[in-house]
Amino acid sequence: MALPQQSSVSQLILIALLFCLLFSMPLIANNFQSNVEELDYLSPPISIELTDKNQHYSFINKLLYLEDESNTLTISDVRNVNYAANFKLLTKDHLSLGYRQSTIWLRFIIDNTAGHQDDWLLLFDYPLLDEIELYFNTTSGTNNQWQSLLMGDNLKFTDRPFNYRAFVAPLTLSLNQPTEFYVRIRTSSSMQIRPVVISTQAFLVEELNKEMFYGLIYGIMLMMALYNLFLYLAVRDISYLAYVFSVVSGCIFIMALNGHAFQYLWPNAPKLANTAIPLFTSIWMASTAIFTQLFLETKKFASRLYTAINFLIAFAIFSIIFSVFGEYQTAIKIATGLALFNGLIILITSIVCWLEGNRFARFFVGAWTVYGLGTAMLILSRFGVLEDNFVTHNSASIGLLLEIIMLSLALSDKYRVLTQELERQTHELEDKVILRTQELETSNKKLEKLSRIDSLTGMPNRRYFDQQLEQEWQRSINEAQPLSILVCDVDQFKNINDYFGHQYGDKCLQGVAKAIMATLHRPADMPARFGGDEFVVILPKTIALGAELLAIDICQKVQELTLEQAPDTVHDVVTLSIGCATLIPSNSNDIKSLFALADKCLFEAKKLGRNCVVSGKD
Repeated sequence: MALPQQSSVSQLILIALLFCLLFSMPLIANNFQSNVEELDYLSPPISIELTDKNQHYSFINKLLYLEDESNTLTISDVRNVNYAANFKLLTKDHLSLGYRQSTIWLRFIIDNTAGHQDDWLLLFDYPLLDEIELYFNTTSGTNNQWQSLLMGDNLKFTDRPFNYRAFVAPLTLSLNQPTEFYVRIRTSSSMQIRPVVISTQAFLVEELNKEMFYGLIYGIMLMMALYNLFLYLAVRDISYLAYVFSVVSGCIFIMALNGHAFQYLWPNAPKLANTAIPLFTSIWMASTAIFTQLFLETKKFASRLYTAINFLIAFAIFSIIFSVFGEYQTAIKIATGLALFNGLIILITSIVCWLEGNRFARFFVGAWTVYGLGTAMLILSRFGVLEDNFVTHNSASIGLLLEIIMLSLALSDKYRVLTQELERQTHELEDKVILRTQELETSNKKLEKLSRIDSLTGMPNRRYFDQQLEQEWQRSINEAQPLSILVCDVDQFKNINDYFGHQYGDKCLQGVAKAIMATLHRPADMPARFGGDEFVVILPKTIALGAELLAIDICQKVQELTLEQAPDTVHDVVTLSIGCATLIPSNSNDIKSLFALADKCLFEAKKLGRNCVVSGKD
């Protein structure tokens, strides 16, 4: 049965890879075609005319760009007429070139016809650009003086001209006079250039909405992390802790991607800002893979994929180390490639575990489908395959948020199932404890009964007799009532054992015991086997005459049993000799005196020929 399982898993992986390939090819072709359409060679760009009517301006068909593959051109070089023909017109509102080692130069003209000149901003809404140097002229005529403004995440956050997560530069514009700008951009991250000219008022309104959007994402992520941290502390299931690490690392990754981590967490550490994306992507991959192994029990439900995920965890750990010590662009390519494979292998694992009967895997299938789409859109946009817009720019954030919520639902469902199972086991345990307690009480009662019952005759034994006699003695003292005892001895019992054997002797003792118990009718009267062939009877509140009559009755009943006696004995059948003793207990006498009187009477009964009763009182 292992071969079909392996075949089905391989088919799933193959189908998923083919689907990704078929899905990507049209996008690549369309992107290539759109890039070709952009190659219109122009000299001066059409100026962006600022008016009082609009507060937001894009650069569609108004921006020229030049790729400097040598990374040596200066502002003087690119302004030279020899390079003018090399600039290309941007026919979109952004420029997405993927990972490039070269420098990109931008050229555009702004003509300010608005009523105000110092209320305009140039925004590059991609926080991962390393260097952005803005050049602008401040005078007209032949003696233009060019000034520059440097931004980028290679600088400390406090060195930015505008305290904002992305890059914002205030524009110095003259009224009714075109101003020419050049921008030099270089980065080791994906070359995503999204320039916008916007008024300060519009910028504050739009960015406030964006900050509320990001704050909602971060808040939900941290809430999910805290909630499941509390669940971990409650149930001590390590999968909840792995989920918490996954959420926290994913949240920091999204914060770093949007520039908030640099702004709030490490504003004075630009090196960490350039390392955070591949680093926390790799940490997130390792923690999510570990979480998948623990939560879905892949070793049980998908053993072959369990091994594959272990390799993925090893590669993620390698990516973590390389992110810290290796070159950024290589690290980010490794991390993004692994992230795509990570989502794919976990999605396939979730499907297999679901098909194998793991009910929690259905949440994983939904979660990783949503997240996979969001991550794929982000990665493909970073490589220039998909268009970079607001949707693709935030697709990973939205996908990760939905994934985190769905996985939290999975953990909550698991917690609910575990709680129900725990309650069921608790009820079963309580029922078992009650049953065991009842059985133990029954056993204790049996043991207690056995500890006070003579096993041969079924009568109380001497130990229990001594306890009861002590109680009756004290009660008789308190009530000043007479107390009688009978001491019974089987006549010539040694001869019975010697002649018939002990088995017959035991039979005789059992018969005598039944006769004695059959004679007693009051609940307070208690017979007992005193030892060997001796029996005793406690008779509370009984005078001497009553005790003597009861003893005579016992002797007659034993004789009526007609148990054969041994030859050469006084009687032909088994008989009893009984000594009766009656006292009124007080502080001047004790139990020993009662027994001594009974033994004396028994001795007299044997002297009188046995099978008789002798009574005495004090």
